[in-house]
Amino acid sequence: MKLIVFGATGKTGQHVWRGALDLGHEVTAFTRSPDRIDASAGVRVVQGDVADADAVAGAVAGQNGAIVVLGSNGLRDRTTLTSGTSRLVEGMKLHRVERLVVLSAAGVGDSWDQIPLLSRVMFKTLLRNIHADHTAQEAVVRSSGLDWTIVRAAVLSDDPPSGDVVATNTGRVTRIGRADLADFLVREAAEGAYRGQAISVTS
Repeated sequence: MKLIVFGATGKTGQHVWRGALDLGHEVTAFTRSPDRIDASAGVRVVQGDVADADAVAGAVAGQNGAIVVLGSNGLRDRTTLTSGTSRLVEGMKLHRVERLVVLSAAGVGDSWDQIPLLSRVMFKTLLRNIHADHTAQEAVVRSSGLDWTIVRAAVLSDDPPSGDVVATNTGRVTRIGRADLADFLVREAAEGAYRGQAISVTS
């Protein structure tokens, strides 16, 4: 499968493109900082900014699917996730690329009751703009008309891969390693077990 990863240089994004390669996919990493990607690993690197609609559309042409693991530009930012995903959706529609997997956060939308009290406090205070951006981002994905899955991650860690991932919309979600999350994102892009759903993941 030809997969493009947006947010490829982030802590989770690095795991995603490497994991996709390990699973035999043909991978493109879209990034503003190509020097942060080890192209010798076999990944195709495209330099660009998600704020540039033409660059995004050009990069997505010819792909079979896209995985979005964008990060916010600081605690005051409440638009990057939504605007970047909106441009990607436009580009995918233009080039008839259907499969879209987007990373969101547990606690967004109807997953609010799944997260611990401390996480709720953080989303109400320090992380309120990020929460709002994810909420708007999810709305863009849901209304896209594409073949989408939203993956709502628990609090992220840098723990080594465990292979232990629970996908649930009813159980409590607390913590998940980036490597395990990346593996779930890649497999979901290819297999589509949760098509048309927003699903929470935890370890």
